[in-house]
Amino acid sequence: MATDEVEQHALARAVAVEILVHGPQPRATLARRLGVSAATLTRVTRPLVETGVLVEGGAIRTPGRGRSSLPLDVVTDARHFVGVKLTRESIYGVLVDLRAQVLHTEIVDKPSLAVDEVVAAVTDVVNRLRAWSTHKVHAVGVTVGGVVDGGEIVTDSPFLEWHDVPFRTLLAEQVGEPLWLANDVVGLTMAQQWFGYGRTYADFALLTIGAGVGYGLVIDHRVVPTHVGPVSHLPVNPHGPLCRIGHRGCMSAYVTSGAMCATASQTLGRDVSYSELLALAERRDPVATRVVAEAAHALGTATAAITSLTGVERIILTGEGVRLAEIAPDELRAGRRAYAAEPLSTIDPVVMPMDFVEWARGAAAVAIQHDFP
Repeated sequence: MATDEVEQHALARAVAVEILVHGPQPRATLARRLGVSAATLTRVTRPLVETGVLVEGGAIRTPGRGRSSLPLDVVTDARHFVGVKLTRESIYGVLVDLRAQVLHTEIVDKPSLAVDEVVAAVTDVVNRLRAWSTHKVHAVGVTVGGVVDGGEIVTDSPFLEWHDVPFRTLLAEQVGEPLWLANDVVGLTMAQQWFGYGRTYADFALLTIGAGVGYGLVIDHRVVPTHVGPVSHLPVNPHGPLCRIGHRGCMSAYVTSGAMCATASQTLGRDVSYSELLALAERRDPVATRVVAEAAHALGTATAAITSLTGVERIILTGEGVRLAEIAPDELRAGRRAYAAEPLSTIDPVVMPMDFVEWARGAAAVAIQHDFP
């Protein structure tokens, strides 16, 4: 493909994504936002309209001499996608439209951790969601917690107890649509980038806490490949507790739900679940309050480290365990201020509680970003 043709394709994609993410816009606005001439914009959008990727909406009156401009938009319901998120216990599936609005949800218990049984169960979920769709399902996205190599192999997933599993290939043999496999935090980051809080920012970081710690990064509107280890095992206190792999006083030893419950259970002399721990902290139980406060302080420390190392000031905190940040906001700010430069200390992270259906929506976002336009 010639260089100018490649550039035209890139510009056409940029136009389509701009409209998908930010809503319908007239050609003049698009040309101005993308820094191209009106003639160029018209040339690259013509085939998008002719093939139905974009449609012209109702006339918008523009100031000046009474001229009107037809806004370009996507047909949100013309394409459907499936997203599937795997946890240790369950499979969460969603059917979504082109803007990742959830149309239907399927949640089933995972039969076991055996790969063949998981493949069969995910295939069944995809089939159920496809049956609910009134349009063609264009692609399927699947996400797992763990390391995914090249979108093909789950090289390490401590939650699923999988190592070097060619999961995409095995699943693609059963699913007819184009199939995309990714790390679950990557999917959640993509969903925030195009359809969530992050769509208004060129740069942002996403930090998730729960059974584990996750980290996503977007720089100049691009998802940057990240390794979670340096954040999940970031040293917080050299005299703190051990994490599961032997690091003393790291993030995982303080903020993961398992570590927090273990600390509280040992002190209280009985088993404490994560939901009970947070409820006790809200009632100002001294043991639970201390555990949650230490976790929130550690979380603040991690956000300061991310800002210092990347320059990204906007940080989204989420995950099934993020309610601790809402319970102990002062400790979160204290942890951030302790290690951040003063100008950054006033920028609070955005706390966004999300359930596993939202993680499945992240898997669908992986498929949308690969398939569209």
